Amino acid sequence: MMHRSDGFDEFGNPESRAYDLGGGDEDRIRGERILFYTCHIPDGPVAMAELKRMMAERGLQLDMHFGPATGPSDLTAGLLAGYTQLWYLSGDRSTLSTQQVQLVADYVRRGNGLAIWADNEPFYADANLLAQALIGCRFSGNKQADRVMVPGAERSRGHFIEHQLTQGVNNLYEGITICTIEAAPGTVALLGQSHDGQFCMGCYEHDGQRIVLDSGFTKLYPDRLHRSAGLGRYLSNIAFWLAKGSRDIEYRLLTTGRREIAAVGQGVTSPAYAFDVDKAAATTCVLQWESSATLGLTLRSPDGTVAGHVSSHSPVRVGLQAYEPGTWSAEVTGVDTRGAQVPYVLRATQSTEVDPVVAAPPARLGGDAEGQVIMPFYVLCDVSGSMAGDLDQLAKGLDELHRGLLAEPLINDLVMMSVITFNDSARTLVPLAAPEDIVLPQLPAAAGLTNYSAAFQEFRRVFDADRARLKAVGHRVYRPCVYFLTDGEPTDHNYLQTYESLLTSRNNPAYPYLCVFGFRDATEATVRGLAHADAGGPHKRGRWFLAGQGHSVRETLASLVEVIGNSILQSAQSAMSGVPEVTLPTAVPGMVGGPNQA
Repeated sequence: MMHRSDGFDEFGNPESRAYDLGGGDEDRIRGERILFYTCHIPDGPVAMAELKRMMAERGLQLDMHFGPATGPSDLTAGLLAGYTQLWYLSGDRSTLSTQQVQLVADYVRRGNGLAIWADNEPFYADANLLAQALIGCRFSGNKQADRVMVPGAERSRGHFIEHQLTQGVNNLYEGITICTIEAAPGTVALLGQSHDGQFCMGCYEHDGQRIVLDSGFTKLYPDRLHRSAGLGRYLSNIAFWLAKGSRDIEYRLLTTGRREIAAVGQGVTSPAYAFDVDKAAATTCVLQWESSATLGLTLRSPDGTVAGHVSSHSPVRVGLQAYEPGTWSAEVTGVDTRGAQVPYVLRATQSTEVDPVVAAPPARLGGDAEGQVIMPFYVLCDVSGSMAGDLDQLAKGLDELHRGLLAEPLINDLVMMSVITFNDSARTLVPLAAPEDIVLPQLPAAAGLTNYSAAFQEFRRVFDADRARLKAVGHRVYRPCVYFLTDGEPTDHNYLQTYESLLTSRNNPAYPYLCVFGFRDATEATVRGLAHADAGGPHKRGRWFLAGQGHSVRETLASLVEVIGNSILQSAQSAMSGVPEVTLPTAVPGMVGGPNQA
């Protein structure tokens, strides 16, 4: 048994939370909710408090619901509402109706996750109803387990194979008495086999649907959960893998922590970590460490392109886009390790869903801007009559924002900004351009009403034209970002229909990232309603902010300038690393709000 001083816990699993699936990337799933539905079990309940604590550490909320001790299941669409995962623990009798099974099937087809927990005969009655209907597999058998599995290159007795669900796990408890998963070849990925030969864990992934199957729910009992090898990380990995926010990213540990914890010393560069990617992809390597040190990370794509970064702050992220499949490699360098060996964790993340706005390789037109990614940002400003006393502060803020971007010359080729003003109608005051090419004109006089639809229509018109113009000269155009500033309620009653048709993922493949700022007479219901609740994952959800009572418009506008500037600069830095991603604000001084929940 390895000791804690070796970097392993008492069960021989690496200690650092960076070994968890998606460790450090919890913002993608934060705020999602899990419904743990447990049928009546004579042995008693699972370890509720511990499970809730584990999930809370990943930014997830787990709620328990106990089915009736007698009679049919009480699972309903209303009960499932608001949850992105269902963990269903089966009892010894069938309680689900055909309609309820169909309810769960529809729930999974909408992109929600499902974990089916079974156990020894007969404790797989409802599990079989779900597994057979959704996947075409079933549970059967009754075998003594109560032993610990270890990693193996192939499925064999007492081993589990490498998968995202088993990342960072060196020893995994089987359960007390278990059943086996019976599945046709090519349907369920069978991940583990008990010492008695039972296929005790598996998963299903097809067409956006994800399901986990486990045949030993006794591992969740209070007397097992606290003293059983690998369970905490395994359960954490399940929750992350099933979450909606993790669906477009594949995580791969390059430092597996199997036999030893990777470490680097002063002036030393690690051996190259090679890994294959079987399709064109945006790939990022993430380096994490916990001690005081400066480390460097270098990433090489299949076509030989190299990117790197050095930092004294963990984590370090380096990304590149490759248009052909092939072998990548990454290296870690100890730039300043204070004379010690610095343990680190290195993982590769691969986008599995190519953004339709930047999917195509750049046109080969020559020149320094060949294939350059452009990140467009649009500031939509309310200049209705109620803004009459605030236009000077708004103009000052836009000028400060512009000067702040000019002070970062490295981003000039990556970022473009436009300003659109609106009242009764809307017009583009500043056409989309690089910061050095922008000249800010005088704002129009404040007048008229607050027509949100006009602003949405003008943005969609100019972005479509801007995108076509930039692509025609060989640029790749990233998904746009809109900062929407308003001091009041919309005076057009059909603004939500316009918003739905022009700015949402359902009707616009190039829908924008959206951040809404409201002040003075704007209401929370209105600004919250314009922030995407779920647009392909939590990292794409919109943001909304509303000025608090006592916070003046002047103070609000001053805060917004700094927040918007930081948002643009952080987004540009991601593009400089090779994998662009818009970073929306998470907080604004003097305002309430944040990301919308799905």
